[in-house]
Amino acid sequence: MTNVVPVPSNDPTIGPGGTYEDLPVKELYRRESARIQQKFEETRHGPAVLEARTALVDDVIQRLWNTHLASAYPKGVGVVAIGGYGRSSLFPHSDIDLLFLCEKPETPDLKAKIRALCQELWDMRMRLSPTTKTVDDCSKFDSNNAEGTIALMDARYVAGEAQLPEFLRGKILPATIVSESHTILEQLIEVNNERKAKYSNTIFHLEPDLKDCVGGLRDYHLGCWAAQIHGLIKEGTWIDPMEYLPKSLRGQTERAVEFLDSVRCFLHYRSGRDDNKLSWDAQEEAAKLGMGDQAATAAEWMRSYFRHARVLDRFAGTMIENAASQKPTLFKQIQNWRSRASNADFTVVNGRVRLQQPGAIDDPDVMMRSFEFVAEHGVPLSASVEHKIEENLPQVAKNELPVIDWWRHLGSILIRPHAGAALRAMQRVGLLNVIFPEFANIESLVLRDLYHQYTVDEHTFIAIDALHQLSDSQSEVESRFLALLDEIEQPELLVLAILLHDIGKGIESDDHVKTGVELARKRLETVGITHRDAETVCFLIAAHLEASLAMRRDIFDIANIRDLANRVGTQDRLKMLILLTYADIKAVNRHALTPWKADNLWQLYIATANFLSHSVDEERYHANAEDEQLGRIRLLAPQLGKKLKRFLEGIPQRYMSIHSAEEIAAHIEMASKVSGSGVQLKLNRQGQLFLLTVAMQDRPMIFCNIAGALAAWGMNIVKADAFANGAGMVLDTFYFADQFRTLELNMEEWTRFQESITDVLSGKVSLETLMKRRRNDVKGPKATIETKLLFDDQCSSRSTLLEVVTPDRPGLLYEISAELAKLTCNIEAALIDTEGRTAIDVFYLTHQGKKLEKTLQEKLQKALAATMATSRG
Repeated sequence: MTNVVPVPSNDPTIGPGGTYEDLPVKELYRRESARIQQKFEETRHGPAVLEARTALVDDVIQRLWNTHLASAYPKGVGVVAIGGYGRSSLFPHSDIDLLFLCEKPETPDLKAKIRALCQELWDMRMRLSPTTKTVDDCSKFDSNNAEGTIALMDARYVAGEAQLPEFLRGKILPATIVSESHTILEQLIEVNNERKAKYSNTIFHLEPDLKDCVGGLRDYHLGCWAAQIHGLIKEGTWIDPMEYLPKSLRGQTERAVEFLDSVRCFLHYRSGRDDNKLSWDAQEEAAKLGMGDQAATAAEWMRSYFRHARVLDRFAGTMIENAASQKPTLFKQIQNWRSRASNADFTVVNGRVRLQQPGAIDDPDVMMRSFEFVAEHGVPLSASVEHKIEENLPQVAKNELPVIDWWRHLGSILIRPHAGAALRAMQRVGLLNVIFPEFANIESLVLRDLYHQYTVDEHTFIAIDALHQLSDSQSEVESRFLALLDEIEQPELLVLAILLHDIGKGIESDDHVKTGVELARKRLETVGITHRDAETVCFLIAAHLEASLAMRRDIFDIANIRDLANRVGTQDRLKMLILLTYADIKAVNRHALTPWKADNLWQLYIATANFLSHSVDEERYHANAEDEQLGRIRLLAPQLGKKLKRFLEGIPQRYMSIHSAEEIAAHIEMASKVSGSGVQLKLNRQGQLFLLTVAMQDRPMIFCNIAGALAAWGMNIVKADAFANGAGMVLDTFYFADQFRTLELNMEEWTRFQESITDVLSGKVSLETLMKRRRNDVKGPKATIETKLLFDDQCSSRSTLLEVVTPDRPGLLYEISAELAKLTCNIEAALIDTEGRTAIDVFYLTHQGKKLEKTLQEKLQKALAATMATSRG
C-alpha cells in the first residue's frame, strides 16, 4: 500500500482529497522536499526533517514499485531500507541505501525493472546506493566483512513482499548475530578504534566532522548496534538501545542526538550537498540561528556541541562495554595481566575496572582509590561503577558521607602515569567539580581562535598527559625535560598547578591569571594542602606565562634572564615553571611545540638556572619602592609599620622570591623580638619534613652551629637557606628529616629540642658537648658519587662561590660549615639542596668583607677534601 504524503491545503495543484496523489512522482518529490526544507528553516528541528524525508522517500519508492514491479513481481521480491534510511534518519543529502531482497537469484527481467526504478530515483538527484541479494546471500556470514551483516541490522521494509524482510529480521539476522557475535563485536571495535585514531582519539577539533568525528553521530549508531547485539545475545530479541542505559544518561543522549541531527540538517541545506564538516564559518551561522539550541556566541554554541559530543562518546563506550561483557574472550590481552593489576578492592574484567565488593563504592575512601587505580593502570572504570559514583555524589557534595582527605588521594592520583585518564573520569561523573567547583566554569569552554585546538578543560588534561608521557619518550630533546621532572621534590604540586592554571578563564575578567590565583588560593584551603604547598601552586599559576613571555624576547639577554630568575627565586621553582610551560605549549595543538621552540625553552632554563646559581648575593632588595608583595604584607600585618622596611632593606632578592607574604610577615615578627644576643626559633611540621626557622643578629659560626646541633640530634638536613639583611639580621631556614622519629613520636621533645638549639646559639652549651651525643651508628648507603669542590670568583662582585657536590650523609653540612668557620670564612648566603643521595651545596663566602684570595681557597679546598675523605673512609 502506498503511503500518501499530506500537503498544505492552500496548494492549488493538489487533488480533491488533499494529497499529491495525482502529481508526477518527480514533481511530488521536488515540492515536498522544498516544503520540508522551509519547515526546517522555521523550526530548526532536525528530527522532524529526518522523519518527513524518510516518509517522503518511502512514498516515492512505493509509487515507483507500483509502476515498475508490482504487477510482474507480486511475490518473491521486497524493497528494504538499510543504513541511515533504514533507521528512518534520512538527512537532506545523505545516501539512500536500498536492498532489493529476492527469494531467488535475480533474472535479467528483474534486473531491468530494478534498474528502471533506480533510474527514476537518480533522475530526481537522489544519492541512491542499491544492491540486490537473495535471502540465502544474507544468511551467509563473511568473517572478513562483518560490516555487511552490521548494515543489515538497520533493515526496514519499504515495498514489495513484506514476508521476506520480516524473515530476514526475525530469523536470519538474530541467528547469525548470536552465532557470530564474537567476530562481529571484534570487527566493530576494531573499525571504531581505527576511526577514532584517524581523529586523534579526541572529540576536540577546530572544524569537527559531525558524522565521523569522535562523539559524532557515528558513535551513536555504533552504540545502538552494540546494544542490539547485546540484546540478541542476552534476551534473544531486538531491543531499544536506551533500555541498557542508566536513566540519568538517557535524556542526555536523546538531547545530544537531537542537537547533532539538527546541526547536520543545517549543514546539508547550507551547502546543498552531503557536507558534515562544521567549518569555522558554519559555526558562526549556526550560533546566530541557535541551531539545535538557543542563539549564542560561536564560542558558547561550540561549548554546547562539545558537551553533546562527550555524551555520545560515553554512550558508545557504555554500549560496547555492555555487549563485550557477554563475550569475555574479546579482552584476552587484558586478562593476561589482570592478576597483576587486581587487588583486594578492584579487578579488571573485560577491559574495565570493577569492584570486588560492589557495595564498597559507597565508602568515599574506596571511591577515591578507584580513581587512583585508573591513574596507575590506565584502565577505565566500568559503566556500573561510574553510575554508582554519580548516584553517591549528591551526598558527597553535601558532606553527608564520612570526611574525605581529598589531598591525600588527589596527590596520589596526580603523580601516577595515567593521571589524565583518571581526571577525565572524575570530571565525567562530576567528582572533579565537587572537589574544585571552579573547574565547572572551564568545562567544554572554547577559546574562539584558530590556535587553540582544545577546550580549556581538555587542554588542561592534555598538558598533564604531556608531562607524564615524558617517561615514555625516545626523543633526546624531551629526555632533558624528563631529567628535570625527576629532580622535582614534589611533582604533585606541579601537576596540581597545571590542573588549575587556567581556571581563571571561566570567569569574565581583565586578567585570567590573577583571577585564577585568587580562585585557587581560596579553594586550596579546603582540600587539605599545607599553606606552604598552596603558595607554591599559586606561584606557578601566577607565573605560568612568564617563561613563554621570556621566550618572545632575546633568551640570551642578561636583563631578560635576570627578570625571570628574580621571578622564580629558586631552582626547584624554575624547574617546575619550565615543565609547566613545556606542557602548556604542547597542549595547545599538535604542532604548537616545535623542536625549535622546545630547544629555546631549554636554553632559557639553562641560562636562568646558571644565573640563579651564580648571582644569589648579587641581587638585593630595597624597600624604598612599593610592590605587590609589599602591599600584601601590609594588608596581612598592618601592625608591622616601619619594621617592615627595616627588615627587608638589603636582604637578597631571592629571599623575597621563595617566601610568601605570610611567611615574611612571620619572619619580621620573629626578628622584631630579637634583642642583643638573643635568639628566636620556630619549629613547624612540613609534610614529611620539619622546618626550623632561626632569627638572630649576625655573628660567626651561626650556620655551622645550627647544622651541628641538628646533626647531634640525628636530624638529616635536606635543604637550607641562609639570609642576612643590610642591618645584619640573620634569617636561616633548615628543612630536615627526623630519621629516628624523635620529634614525631615525642611531642614533649619539641620543647627540649628548641631549647637545645637556643643554648648552642646563645653560647650556654658548647656544640662539642652536644656533639658527643651524636649517633655514630648511623651510616649512609655506599655511593659512587665523586666529590667535587668548585670555586668561582666571576659570578659575584662581592663573594666567592663555593659549590660542593658529594654523597649526602648525616652531619655533612656541619662538617663543611665547621671547616669554613675555622678559616674565618663568612657565609653571606647558602643554597643547600639534596637530589637523591647527592648533596649539592652552594656557599657565597667572604673573608674580612672581601672575596677569598687564591691562597685561602687552596687551604679551604685541602681542608674540605680531607674532611670528605675521612668521613667516607
